[in-house]
Amino acid sequence: MDLIIFVDFSGSIRKEDKKSFEQDLVKRVIPSLSAGDRLLIAPITEKTLTDFRPLIEVDFPPKPSFNGFMQNAMTYHRQVKEVDAEVSRLKEELVVQVGGMFKQYFASPRTDIFNAIVLAQKLFSDEGKAKVLVLMSDMVEDSQPYNFYRLQWGPDTVDKLLGELDAHGLIPDLSGVCLYVAGASADTAEMAHRVGNFWATYFERMCFCTGPHPRPVLFNEQPASTQRPLIPAITPPPSRVLAPSLDRVDPTGLGIILALSRPCVPQFVLSF
Repeated sequence: MDLIIFVDFSGSIRKEDKKSFEQDLVKRVIPSLSAGDRLLIAPITEKTLTDFRPLIEVDFPPKPSFNGFMQNAMTYHRQVKEVDAEVSRLKEELVVQVGGMFKQYFASPRTDIFNAIVLAQKLFSDEGKAKVLVLMSDMVEDSQPYNFYRLQWGPDTVDKLLGELDAHGLIPDLSGVCLYVAGASADTAEMAHRVGNFWATYFERMCFCTGPHPRPVLFNEQPASTQRPLIPAITPPPSRVLAPSLDRVDPTGLGIILALSRPCVPQFVLSF
């Protein structure tokens, strides 16, 4: 698996959201990694593209292959144990690195999500591994010149914005990439609905630019208690306001790590 995770470090992400992101990484993402996987974690900031640098990048050693004509079973099993031990060591290091990442990285004044997605297309390797992109963000774009809170939203806003993004090369082809989102929310129910509708259209267009292939899977784990409307939540408390579902909700409520090691299902699932 080739796993790329972009974590939103903009000012709109609150302390409790970052804690939720950290718990997702430590308790779900890291334990799901295995031999042969690659993990890259990078920040979403106001300069996602121009100041890009991975915060964490790890390549797990591949599983040893067994050839009965060239190897004996004892040598093979010894190699397997060595790889397993190295994988376990790397996971322990990752837990420490993730904790340090959230303690040391300072908030950025703006949020450039579009360039994070464009970068992902360039960062995926060509080794034939399953490709997974995780966006840990409120998904409220706040960059120059795209600021969701300053847009004059109307019936044709999404189409016009997508046309402009396409013209500027900001709708990449991520064919065959499994896409997951965690933490999406907005200040108001109205904004949550607008943002949700925009990303639903954006992701569908992004993944259909070269012909038929599996659609992305979008899940959003229910974050810590908050007054912000979520995009989406599974079973919200009364204080939360949700936008309508486009297809169906995640019946498990597990959120982003429902099937990291499995290929995308051939359907578009975006819970609102």
